[in-house]
Formats: sequence, C-alpha cells, structure tokens
Amino acid sequence: MKRLFGVTLLLVSFLCLPVAAQADAIRFGVPPWPGVTVKSEVVCQILEAMGYDTVQLEIGPPIIYKGLTTDDVDVCVAAWIPQQNEMFLPLRDKKAIDVVAVNIDEAGTSLCVPSYVWEAGVRSIADLDARGEMFDRTIYGIEVGSGMQTSTEEMIHDDVAGLGDWTQVSSTTPVMLRAVQERIRAGKWVVFHGWQPHWMNFQIDMKYLEGVPGTEKLVSESVVYTIASRLFATRHPQAHAFLKKFYVRGATQSQWINDFGFRKTAPEKVASDWIRANIDTVATWLDGVTAADGSAGIDAVRAAFNR
Repeated sequence: MKRLFGVTLLLVSFLCLPVAAQADAIRFGVPPWPGVTVKSEVVCQILEAMGYDTVQLEIGPPIIYKGLTTDDVDVCVAAWIPQQNEMFLPLRDKKAIDVVAVNIDEAGTSLCVPSYVWEAGVRSIADLDARGEMFDRTIYGIEVGSGMQTSTEEMIHDDVAGLGDWTQVSSTTPVMLRAVQERIRAGKWVVFHGWQPHWMNFQIDMKYLEGVPGTEKLVSESVVYTIASRLFATRHPQAHAFLKKFYVRGATQSQWINDFGFRKTAPEKVASDWIRANIDTVATWLDGVTAADGSAGIDAVRAAFNR
C-alpha cells in the first residue's frame, strides 16, 4: 500500500509509482480529513489482505471528482452530501461516476460556537451578525474547495443573515481546530465549521447553530457516499462488491477520528487494531466476496489479521 501526500497534479503522482502499481493498484482519492484518512486505511488494509494493491492519494475533493471522470482516481469514500452537491450532482446525473453506496448516514454539519457563546444567546446563524465584533467578523473554515468552505463563501457573497462583510479563514482541519481551541482557551468568541462524526464533538464543549434560509447546503444532516469511476466495477468486480456493503456507524468513525486526529495514533495502527477486534463486522462487508485469488475474502482477511 502506498500513500502519497500533498498531491496537486495526478500526473505527478503516477510518475512516482512503479509501472506495475500504475496499471494494477486501486487508487483512492483521500481528502486530508481524519475520518476519511482512517476509513480509507481500513478499506485499503482489507483489500490488501485480499490480494489487491492500493494507493492512497491525499488530494482535495475537486481533484478527486475530476480524477474519477478521467480515470486517474478509482474510488473515494468521502462524498459528503449535500455539502458536495455542486461537484456530485452533475456527475451523478450524467452517469459520469458510479455512486456505489452510502457508507455513513449518521452525519451532520453546521457552523458551531463554544457552549459559553451559545449560552450568551448565539444559537442561530441569524444571531451572529449582531455580535459580529465579538467574533472579529470571522468564520474559521476548512479547506478551500470543500463543500463547507464553498457553501460558506456563497453565504457571505449573498449576504445571508447580514454576513456579507464577514471573512472566512480557510485552512486544513487540524489547523482550523488549533486556532479554534486557542481562542477558546483565551475565552474569546469564535464561530467555526463543525460536523459529526468527528473528535471535536468529544474534545470541544461546542454547540451547533440553527440554520436560516440560504444556509441549506451548510446546515444539514448529511450522508456520505462511496463513489467510483465508471470503469472500477468492471476492473475490480469483487472489490466493488465489498464497497457496496461497506457501511460504518457514526460512533465507529468518531472513535477512529478520536484515536488518529486527537490521540495521534498512526492511522495504519488505528485501522489494523480495529479490523482485528471487529472481524465479525468485516465479515458482513465481505459476505459472498472473493479475494483476488478466488478464495473467500473473509478467510484471507482473517489469515492476515490473526498473525
């Protein structure tokens, strides 16, 4: 298994790989979000145990969606909907991508504030602008190009709830959360992107703000899809059959995120420890699925993780 970080041009990625890996490896697009990192690692370790080569490309959603249509990316387990609707829906409707399955449906997003801000009366996005000076008229957001970042930019552009003169500061999730926690430790007011499942819900005393008209893409219950290129099912039918059954409970993904994103356990260890302790769950994902050599997929996984 290979993980390539910070890839901005897919061509560069594949020039770095051995020729055999270029031809045969299942290429995962992995946005740099803790839950997706571990979830992708779990899937890749299972596939590797079944005899497949995998490559994880750490790239943002816009590049992933493009790569799925140009056959530079095979799979992504991080299609958050409705947050990514602008990228997802046109390709789905044109049948340019394969919408494999929902892999998590206990998810949600909104703008969030510390509980002490909520208790001071900020309980809706409609309440933000009246107290704008307390927030420095700034929203702390995640990566440029992500669904939440794009939706927030549109909200500011359209002056929803009077936020037209506010600024969004976008960064990676870890950088955003460090900035949020620093402000909280200082007793300052802060509003930021929040979602569940994520370790932030365990480690930060926080509240989700109610939405207003114009924030429907940002404030919502969400589902996360596994999506693939149109060629993936033909090339790897048994891997595709596994991914059609791959489903994660919200509490499980929150556990992964807490172990990796907060406790700083390596994602490879988080994934392998979880697989070893949850073989019965893995067996439901691999029911009827065969490994690359034609043997039962679950038998290959049991053998790999019982060593």
